[in-house]
Amino acid sequence: MLAIVALLAGYDAYRATQYRIALLSMDPQRAPADGQSPVALRFKVTDASGQPAKGHSLYALPKGGGILSASRVVTDEAGEALYTYYPYKASDLQPAKDVQIKVIDESNSVFNEINAKTTVTVPLVQPERSAKSNHNLDDIFGE
Repeated sequence: MLAIVALLAGYDAYRATQYRIALLSMDPQRAPADGQSPVALRFKVTDASGQPAKGHSLYALPKGGGILSASRVVTDEAGEALYTYYPYKASDLQPAKDVQIKVIDESNSVFNEINAKTTVTVPLVQPERSAKSNHNLDDIFGE
């Protein structure tokens, strides 16, 4: 039984080495951590011979803050997938810092979830201007 499990895991590990996920573009290269400026991330999945992998399901997860417009995207005819990342809003408690986005190809694992994957870093910078309120507690609750 143990030999069968090892064989299945070995098969998935082999399949994971047959695909590559590459970042094609990131626009903009450095994004403001303002909670609203989108970052377009375009990835390409290729097989071992360099051919585009059409129809592969990619799962992405940002680590360090912010959200993606979709966490799962399927590659197109060219093997490409587009994600839109929205950075978190920087503050005094959480200053702007780089965020890592992990991308996993869920389509190539059959038995044990051993997948091709990559991690990209999205450089975030402090927004140029921050909106500050001129109101105080007396304005809100009265004197």
